[in-house]
Amino acid sequence: MVPSTSRVQQFILHSLVPIICSIAVGFILFQDGVFHRSNGSFQFLWSAVVASVVYNLLLFLRPRDASAGLLLLLMATLLTTESTRVAFILRDIFYVGAIGAAIMMYFRYFKQGAHLHYAYSAITLAGIYGVVYVIAGEIHLAIIRTFVMEDTGGNIVLVAENTAFFGLLIGFAVGAGISLADKIFGQIKKMGEGATADHRRQ
Repeated sequence: MVPSTSRVQQFILHSLVPIICSIAVGFILFQDGVFHRSNGSFQFLWSAVVASVVYNLLLFLRPRDASAGLLLLLMATLLTTESTRVAFILRDIFYVGAIGAAIMMYFRYFKQGAHLHYAYSAITLAGIYGVVYVIAGEIHLAIIRTFVMEDTGGNIVLVAENTAFFGLLIGFAVGAGISLADKIFGQIKKMGEGATADHRRQ
């Protein structure tokens, strides 16, 4: 059985790789905007944190732990938001929920195909993210206009284009990070097992 401290270390290391990949992609496109909470490109950082934490909670623990982690991340998002406007609060709720839904969908229905190709996770998550982001964005827009009576300045087509753009890019970056983490730590594990086997033969 793997010691709990070792599992914690594995969780942290596995989680960092997709986050770093997403920040790198965001930084290339938007420079330091990825580090500013009020900038739309901040999604490359926070979305990756949410996605990576939820994915690795599913990987190392149980679905209910991932759901609890997602709820805590949502609370952290709401506590750190820079606006008290209902439009922005609802936006955060929908997008954090969309990220969690995308990751859980991937983990349950698509993860088993990750061995087929290195780019599988990146392409699959890009597609899932893109679709889920667009749905979340359109629902958010409809609720804002129908019940809150606020004008967000967007329309159905503009929101779909914007959310699909971010969803595809972030999903691809996070998926690539998941594949990279699996490859890196899979190789380390094999090396460790090989060293243990050699030691036993001596």
